Amino acid sequence: MASGFDVLLVCDEVSASQPLVDGLKVSGAANVITASTRDNVLKVLSSQSVDLVVLDVAKPTMNLFEQFAVIQAYCPKPVICFSDDRDSHVIAQSVKAGVTAYIVDGKSPDRLRPIIEVAMLRFNECQAVKKELAQVKGKLSERAIIEKAKGLLIEHKGMSEDQAYKTMRKMAMDQGKKITVIAHEICDVVAALG
Repeated sequence: MASGFDVLLVCDEVSASQPLVDGLKVSGAANVITASTRDNVLKVLSSQSVDLVVLDVAKPTMNLFEQFAVIQAYCPKPVICFSDDRDSHVIAQSVKAGVTAYIVDGKSPDRLRPIIEVAMLRFNECQAVKKELAQVKGKLSERAIIEKAKGLLIEHKGMSEDQAYKTMRKMAMDQGKKITVIAHEICDVVAALG
């Protein structure tokens, strides 16, 4: 893990956060910005660039989970939650909201660095899997529209499957477009005629 990362620390009591701030700095944090759980975390994040979010809460609330679900959807960050709450339902909700690591009774400075490292590595792995999944879904979607357009050419023009594909490929090359764009155009034209 590289040193010099920026952290947003969201805690129940900002006045009692100094030991955790010190521990984060010892663990390599360059900047630690503190906010209260009563603050709008989304607003704080929109004005600050951070690499990691750390929660220090006795019991996470639904409002906090909702904010973190939005954060994970629009500007994903690794999130570590230190809490006293051992309730498995709360832990499940935190994971669903995007918490990377949920730690009970573990804020001692000597444990912070490994917790941060694991959380950041796990977050990066999850992001890589999400990116790969999006690419696979995109390719499947492209394949489906090409197959649909081929089927329409076969049905409406009496072409063979090979002829339909070659026709679309030639149209794409002649027009300087991707074959998926041509496939969409074919589907749109046939839909307009029908």
